[in-house]
Formats: sequence, structure tokens, C-alpha cells
Amino acid sequence: MKKDDLTVMFSAHSKFFKYLFKDFDYGIFGFPKTALFVLVILKYKASDESVKMSELEAHAGMKKSTLSESVDLLVKEGYIERARSKEDRRVVRVSLTPKGEEKVNEITEIVKRHVDEKLKILSEEERKTLFRSFEFIEEVAEKLKENI
Repeated sequence: MKKDDLTVMFSAHSKFFKYLFKDFDYGIFGFPKTALFVLVILKYKASDESVKMSELEAHAGMKKSTLSESVDLLVKEGYIERARSKEDRRVVRVSLTPKGEEKVNEITEIVKRHVDEKLKILSEEERKTLFRSFEFIEEVAEKLKENI
């Protein structure tokens, strides 16, 4: 791998999301961006109806303290539930409530509209290439995860 390959790899992700969401108003949802991420992860990454806090932490890529604050807020607001595992009391699982399900659907629609609007600068073929690239990156990430 060339040095330039590393530069592209590290800068592409941050630049893409920086410019895609530069003018996005996360405040319209009434809670911090980190809490939004938790809701979206629970909706789209949950392998089950509930997720272990450790799994959520791995998907979220945020510090445990930040994640705990977000989870506490979402529990307090009634968007998610937290419960100890019946099999192992040390394990804490979280899941969306019906209210949380409704909220994450609202968030998803607003974000989709924003992304669609921003990506109007691309041709249909360029959009397809972009999203195929994301799918490929996801596949590679899963392979990397399996080898850990």
C-alpha cells in the first residue's frame, strides 16, 4: 500500500461526512448527535431486538462515558429500554421502544431527504457507484471483524 492510498483512505471518510452534513441542523431532533447515532444503530445494526451495551459501544465508536450519557438520556425520554440479561446479570441490553422506533423512522426520513438533496450534484451512475462503494467497504469491515 502506498502512502497516498493511506492518505485517501483516512481523509475520504472524514471529508465526505464533513461536507455532506456541514449545514445539517441536528438540533431539530431535540437531543445530541450522539443520541441520534445510538437510535440509528439500534434500528439498523441490531442483530436481535436488543443489543448488549458492549455491542452498541463497538458499533458507535464513541467513549463508554459518552455512550452511557446518550443511553441514559434516551431511556429517560422513553426512546429506548435498558434491561439486565436474565442469563447473565452483568450483561446490560438496550432496545428501542415503540416511541423510539417512531423517532428513528422520523430521523431516517429527514436524513435521507438531506442526503438526496446534497447528492443531486452526482449523476445517477455516480450515485450508484458511491453506494456500491459503501456496500463494499461494509463487506470488507465485516471480514476484518471476523479476523479479530
